[in-house]
Amino acid sequence: MKILIAGGAGFIGSTIASACIDEGIEPIILDNLVTGRREFTAGRTFYEGDIADGSLIDQIFAQHPDIYAVVDCAALIVVPESVAEPLRYYTENVAKGILFLGHLVRNDCRRLIFSSSASIYAAGSDFAVDENSPLDPLSPYSRTKALFETVLRDISFTGALGIVSLRYFNPVGADPKMRSGLQVRRPTHALGKMIEAREFGETFQITGVDWPTRDGSGIRDYIHVWDLAHAHIQTLRRFDTLFPTNPQSYYQVINRLFPIQSALIRS
Repeated sequence: MKILIAGGAGFIGSTIASACIDEGIEPIILDNLVTGRREFTAGRTFYEGDIADGSLIDQIFAQHPDIYAVVDCAALIVVPESVAEPLRYYTENVAKGILFLGHLVRNDCRRLIFSSSASIYAAGSDFAVDENSPLDPLSPYSRTKALFETVLRDISFTGALGIVSLRYFNPVGADPKMRSGLQVRRPTHALGKMIEAREFGETFQITGVDWPTRDGSGIRDYIHVWDLAHAHIQTLRRFDTLFPTNPQSYYQVINRLFPIQSALIRS
């Protein structure tokens, strides 16, 4: 099996690519390296460029006509940055994503896995969410995810694409062989800030001390990025079983809110 991973030089995309290699799946990497890292593409088929570049997408499918599916991990993801630069986020995460969909449909791509976010849910009175929670994204970043899912749903109903959207919180860690991980100069995520504080002898700042928890600090849900990568692989392997009557006629949302323990995919 051969798959195209958009954003395959980033934290999540590169880890999915590593898991694919371990499982005998050949990843084709597409990344513009705005946030991705070139070293994460070493030894892998790599195309440097943008998902909105139709000529490049056509070239990839011409050279790899046996691509089975596409995994879309191409997005900007920093919440504070999205608040400061919403136009950039809507351009990169929505406008370019729509162009990408057109390029995929033109090349007769039939299967798409979208790497979404559980941040699009509205928290309940106990601050928990599940698959049945209403949607209420609270940041420009999360609104781009919710908006793009709306686009995906509408396109899927035309039969042009079979689509699975994976929603999850806060991936952390690295693959067991340490081929890739989250590497940024100034981390904004909790684990990175904690490591940075330890490395430079700084104080680790806790946001909020009056939450209804034992010590007043907030609780966040995390998923190990290796578990997340294997969730994508299980989705790839079971993709057609998620659409038993017509693989291109329905839109599926697979919600992963907590670390995977048993069944990875709910069909």
